[in-house]
Amino acid sequence: MRFSRFSFRLNLWYASIFILSAVLLFTAAYFLLGTALQRKDREVIESRLNEYAAIYQSRGISTLRAWIDRSGDAQQSDRPLFVRVVNRFNQILLLVAPPEWVEVKPPTFELGIPQQVVWLRIPRSAERDLVLASMRFPDGSVMQVGRSTNSRELILDPFRRIFFALTLVIVALGCVGGVFFARRVMRPVRQIVSTTQSIIRTGDLSRRVPHRSAEDELDQMAELFNQLLARNQSLIQSMRESLDNVAHDLRTPLARLRGTAEVALRANDEPAQMRDALADCIEESDKVLTILKTLMDVAEAESGLMSLTKEPTDLRDILREVVDLYSDVAEERRISVTPHLAEPCEARVDRTRIRQAFANLLDNAIKYTDPGGRVEIDAHKHGNEILIHFRDTGIGIPAEELDKIWERLYRGDKSRSQRGLGLGLSLVKAFVEAHGGRVEVQSQVGRGSEFIVRLPS
Repeated sequence: MRFSRFSFRLNLWYASIFILSAVLLFTAAYFLLGTALQRKDREVIESRLNEYAAIYQSRGISTLRAWIDRSGDAQQSDRPLFVRVVNRFNQILLLVAPPEWVEVKPPTFELGIPQQVVWLRIPRSAERDLVLASMRFPDGSVMQVGRSTNSRELILDPFRRIFFALTLVIVALGCVGGVFFARRVMRPVRQIVSTTQSIIRTGDLSRRVPHRSAEDELDQMAELFNQLLARNQSLIQSMRESLDNVAHDLRTPLARLRGTAEVALRANDEPAQMRDALADCIEESDKVLTILKTLMDVAEAESGLMSLTKEPTDLRDILREVVDLYSDVAEERRISVTPHLAEPCEARVDRTRIRQAFANLLDNAIKYTDPGGRVEIDAHKHGNEILIHFRDTGIGIPAEELDKIWERLYRGDKSRSQRGLGLGLSLVKAFVEAHGGRVEVQSQVGRGSEFIVRLPS
């Protein structure tokens, strides 16, 4: 439903906050204006009340009468004062009543604490109010001082009418502003939704969310979403290529496996031929299993799920084992393998995984080095890392292939003539990174390659 959309709720919240803020602002202004008017009305009356009370208590009623006559407070043409003094029996001792007070009978209410001022506002007309202040003295007498003032309603009522007239405008502005604000804020989200729906509908992973120059959180989310799409597209493309390569590399051993099995079935009366055929079947099935196992190991290492049994190990021992393992292969190809392992290189590693990574690097170096060439292995400590270099004088790697050699089942044009599955370097990279290290390569075509393994010490 439209009312359940986040943009509608955002619009509603914005409009509500906008309108509520305007109402609170008006209420505060209304209260402050009313308070200011009341304080202005009371200042003169309270000042006169305190002045008259001091004279009355110190010099008596006659002096007060004379003081009022001399001051002219009761004869002001604008707003003359009303003054009344009664004793504790409510007998009038002094009364000064301007014409507009003649018909007003001030209350004879009981006052509380002596010297406490009690206020009373008496509406007189639509335009005028009468404000009265009363004070009780310790002897029980009461003094009342009053004055006519402008009706507060005369000033506050237009203020209220203006506010109520502006309320509709405020509500309209709040709603329009809320719609504009919600649409602007939600634009990146709508673009992400639209792009996602388009990808789901068409399957086109190249679609991207339009990018703006702003750098707020929503635009960062759109940019990260684009990066996620690019990453997913790359992963899916890599998966497709990997599946194609797996299909291509498995086709040959499986075809051989089937052909050999058919030969074994036809050789019912020739046990020797059947045994050879079954041996070939086992060999081809081992190739398939090797491909699948290597793929699973690489995937497990890349996902961070590989269980590593790390222990302090001198990497020189592993390198010596690897060199001994490939000594016969190197000798057969007339390639010299020279290790430089003078400095202790201890690190916490899984011996089996690191041995496999080093073996793949040495196997590659021997495989792609012409007879009479050489391979050098150097290991040393550099800061908090241990660096292992595998240098060869082989055929080298073209510059455009340097970033691709780490991909699963990737085999360059020059490597297709050699045995292998195209998984060795991806396995090396996955195993080394699973140990918190990294592997690099430098190469020149025709001059050889150098692989550098960096492992934390």
